[in-house]
Amino acid sequence: KVCNRVVDSTGQPVLGACVVLNRWHTHTDPAGFYHWSVEDPLPEQVTLRVYKRYSGDYETLETTVALSQLESEPIMLKNR
Repeated sequence: KVCNRVVDSTGQPVLGACVVLNRWHTHTDPAGFYHWSVEDPLPEQVTLRVYKRYSGDYETLETTVALSQLESEPIMLKNR
């Protein structure tokens, strides 16, 4: 299971951000957390896309990261 948070440039949680990992997606809770149950075989890398729908307050983040790095630090969405 992978768990992490999405925060803004000031470190505040982003509620309702869409987190897309490969083809799977979820939304963050009021504290900015998301949870992903990973099935075997575990991917070494995932395509990560994080955005806040219906809001122009944040930039969209798109990158490829190692699965092992997903929990190392919160994901930051830059404020516009």
